Amino acid sequence: MKCMWTTRPEGFAIVSALFLITALAVLGAAIMHFSATQHVTGAQDIQGSRALAAARAGADWQVTQILAQELPNNPQYACGPAAGFSFGDFALNVSCTHSDHDEEGNKVRVYNITAIASSGGSPGALGFVERRVDVVVATCRKTPDGDLC
Repeated sequence: MKCMWTTRPEGFAIVSALFLITALAVLGAAIMHFSATQHVTGAQDIQGSRALAAARAGADWQVTQILAQELPNNPQYACGPAAGFSFGDFALNVSCTHSDHDEEGNKVRVYNITAIASSGGSPGALGFVERRVDVVVATCRKTPDGDLC
């Protein structure tokens, strides 16, 4: 008993074409996915830079408030409650604490400033970005609320 298989070359071309089309479609989908991911991460990087600039601006604002009080015989600045601002697309919160120290007969006041800028909803949300800037400033008086060192 002799078994004979016959092949038709036309059917093989269809299978090859379908495989090639499927492989190219998968490759195209992967390229589009990587491209979209690259665009999203690039946008997040820009938003992160903008948030850092907003936080720095908040810290600089607080430092300006402190140093504006540094005049001879002017009361030293006392940190108030935390301040909240809207800065472009960002929510900006600036807080300040201070502590007083005696150093070689002088009165040194150390200010700890924290500025936090955030945008894009809550943590974990797509598009959320937050940056924090901490600054320490020290001022010196010969006597409390007296002449500068």
